[in-house]
Amino acid sequence: MLRKLVIAGIIGACAMPAMAANLLTNGGFESGSLAGWTQTIAPSSNGTSGVFANGSNAPNSGQSTTVNANGGNFVYLTGQGGPGAYEIRQSFTLASAQTVTVKFDHFANNYGGEVFSGNGLDPFAGQPVQFALVDLIPGATGAFSTAGQIQSFYSGADGGANPNPWTSYSFNVNLGAGTYAIRFAQADNQLFFTQGVDNVSVSGAIPEPASWAMLIAGFGLVGVAGRRRRATVAA
Repeated sequence: MLRKLVIAGIIGACAMPAMAANLLTNGGFESGSLAGWTQTIAPSSNGTSGVFANGSNAPNSGQSTTVNANGGNFVYLTGQGGPGAYEIRQSFTLASAQTVTVKFDHFANNYGGEVFSGNGLDPFAGQPVQFALVDLIPGATGAFSTAGQIQSFYSGADGGANPNPWTSYSFNVNLGAGTYAIRFAQADNQLFFTQGVDNVSVSGAIPEPASWAMLIAGFGLVGVAGRRRRATVAA
């Protein structure tokens, strides 16, 4: 009887909900820097990107941005005085297949009017480029490459009047074991463009500590029950 109760408890522990573990660091940029992130600015870009105070004007262009009410002291912004491309990414590794939840706050202010998102992220290739991109890519993907995208979460620009408000996004993605990167990129060669990023997380499931404790204790009790049964039979 004890054995049956313990096994039932173990099954129940396995079915318990899991906690979400953030696989990224400094997703809210509250270090005041890009610590944990890899930043790339395309050669010849006439602008910059980086971490600035929440609600700051865009760098270089000086265009205004809205305050992220759900943010802390700092956000990531791009800004330019001419054509350019800017990217930040952070990698994470999954030891096994699972569903991850990707969340971020974002805005994309386009002062060029039209969106051009079909010519890649190279503003110097002789094609019109004017858009922001948020995507999930294999960890080894080269800077500004759109080959092998796993999932695109955002591509284009916000449609409201500039400066646009912050919008919160959330996506569930099924992934196999491996190394991936979440990327925020922006390229423009039409007119000013400002991308804002904040509160980034990629959460994977890990068992509750209570579940682990119950599993360990349960297997121990099963072993004790087995020894007692063998002792009784021997007697």
